[in-house]
Amino acid sequence: MASNYFVRSNKKFHFLITPDELRTVLSDVHFVVDNTGVRGYTESDPSVFLNKYEELYKRLANGDKLIWEYDYAIINLSTGITRFLENIQYTPSTGLSIPGFIEPRADIEPFGFFMMKNGQLSTAFYIGQIAENTIGLRLCFPSKVEYEVTTDKHQAGIVMCDDLDDNKTYQEIVERIKAITKPLNLMIQNKKYRTAVRVSEQAKRDLASFYFCKSSGSAVMGQYGK
Repeated sequence: MASNYFVRSNKKFHFLITPDELRTVLSDVHFVVDNTGVRGYTESDPSVFLNKYEELYKRLANGDKLIWEYDYAIINLSTGITRFLENIQYTPSTGLSIPGFIEPRADIEPFGFFMMKNGQLSTAFYIGQIAENTIGLRLCFPSKVEYEVTTDKHQAGIVMCDDLDDNKTYQEIVERIKAITKPLNLMIQNKKYRTAVRVSEQAKRDLASFYFCKSSGSAVMGQYGK
C-alpha cells in the first residue's frame, strides 16, 4: 500500500560524522525501506545502510571523484528510520508490496554542495546531479503533511507534525549529532562561508581530503558557536 498522506513541507538537518559516530547516533532506531517492493518484511538490517555509508565515507576521505553512473551503488544511500514499526503497513501479496506509512518516519540521504552563479553555496540539489560534490548526510522529517482521508489517528486535511510519533525521534537524533559536532565553516576563493552543516572533529580533518574541497580550493576553517 502507499502512504495515505502527502508531505507538504520538510525540515532538514545536514551533517558529516564518521561511520563509527553514525553507528552510535543511530544505535536505537529501526531502519526501514520506503520506496522498494518487499516480501515478508519487517525492518532492514542496520548494517546494510551503515556499511554502505562506511564505504562511501572511505571513498570521500580518499579524495575520489565520484561519478553517478559508476558509483551509483554507494551514492544512492538512503533509509527511513523509526522507533514505531507499528506505523508501517504492508499490503498482503504473493509478490512484492510497497510499504505504507500511517505516520511519517525520518529519512536519511546524502547531500552535496553546489556553488551557485550568485556565489551562494547550496545543499538543495539532487545528489545524482552533483555526485562529485558529495559531502555528508541529510536527516529529514516533515513539518506538515496532508492526509487524503480520515484515519484512526488523524482527520483528513493538513496536519502539523510536531506531535507525530517520530518527530521526537528526529529531534533526539539531531540533538545527538549536535552534541558531537560544530558548524562547518569554509574558505573558498578568499570568501568565507559559514554553513548550517554540522561536522565532528574527526570528520572535519577528513573533509579536507574530499574531492569537493580539493577541486574548489576550499579550506576547512575553525568552527564557531555551538
